[in-house]
Amino acid sequence: MMEIWSFLGILLLYSIFRLLHWSSLPSAPTLYWKEGSKFVQDIINSCPFLTEPYIPPLWWGKSGHIQTIVYAKLGRVSSPFPKGERHHVVLSDGATMVYDVFPPHKAHESGGDYTITVCPGIANSSGASYICTFVNYAQENGYRVTVLNHLGAIRSVKLTSSRIFTYGGTEEFDTMIQKVKQMYPTTNLLACGFSMGANIVVKYLGEKPENQQQFLCALSICQGYDVTQATSMLQDWPYMRRVYMYAMTANQKGMMSRHHEILMDQKLLEKCNIDPAKVFSSTSLVELDELYTRRRLGYKSLTDYYSWCSCKPFMNEIEIPMFLLNAEDDPIVPMALVDTAKDYALKHDKSLLAVTKHGGHLGYFEGKGLWADPITWLDRSIIQYTNAIIAFHIRGKL
Repeated sequence: MMEIWSFLGILLLYSIFRLLHWSSLPSAPTLYWKEGSKFVQDIINSCPFLTEPYIPPLWWGKSGHIQTIVYAKLGRVSSPFPKGERHHVVLSDGATMVYDVFPPHKAHESGGDYTITVCPGIANSSGASYICTFVNYAQENGYRVTVLNHLGAIRSVKLTSSRIFTYGGTEEFDTMIQKVKQMYPTTNLLACGFSMGANIVVKYLGEKPENQQQFLCALSICQGYDVTQATSMLQDWPYMRRVYMYAMTANQKGMMSRHHEILMDQKLLEKCNIDPAKVFSSTSLVELDELYTRRRLGYKSLTDYYSWCSCKPFMNEIEIPMFLLNAEDDPIVPMALVDTAKDYALKHDKSLLAVTKHGGHLGYFEGKGLWADPITWLDRSIIQYTNAIIAFHIRGKL
């Protein structure tokens, strides 16, 4: 009997050992950039986070699933709630977009005026804990931060048009940028997108060359680059992606349910042949897009809609410095999707892709033992990179 219990104990320890990847050693990010680019080499030399190991929390931080789940369900540790000024703008179709402006807590160390324009992840807003933590940290480092709140994401703000955000719609982000330029005409802009928000930022910057004016750089954090391929892969079971897809779908349906009255307007339903019962019984974002979004926007096929959403066709038009970050253990964005970022980074002399071994999807927690630090490796890395870009800008090296 004792032998059986000993065997089961060893099996349990082995399973935990494998699940938590305790044998995986922390390492510095793997970097991809155009060979011979002095600009990128100087950036690497200026940013210790690019050459030093990212060390996640000892007991659980090497699991991409746990990093992702902790980020998604628990958010950041001791997340602050920064105070900002909320702005509302009515768009041409009657939709009301909302963005928040958070002033810096002190002057930037360079003495200049810098604004980080943030586009959050899917169905997120300035109230998401990871956005709050980053905003507060950026404010402490002398940055003004503006955050786009995706249409439908804020519970207290009612929709004024029968649509929510889309994966690739750039009108709301562009509106925020134009308003910020009007309010702070001499500020230097730095664009930062998280996950789906990074797809929107990159697409926006590449759509028109003039969109890059006044921007010093762009940062794309944990995005999938190709919406068609990403949505297809999210329906697969490897790394439990199908489970994550189901959770994201449930979250989106919950948001749509809160705005049911306007999103399910009877005239719209009849005009676009939308069946609410089928919409709310969807188990994947693909079904939701096919049964509602694609029809609402008038696309003939889901392929056409996803092609319109994707930033991939526009990446090669971006000439400003761009930093791209992904993690090998991201359960939502498999490495096959990062090939697009690798191809871009290897061809553009001001772009850099960093791929970490650990971090999950927007996790990147640090800390000793069971505890995570309030500020993550991700927060510190973004500010370290933007500070390096600003130093180059001041010296005329951009």
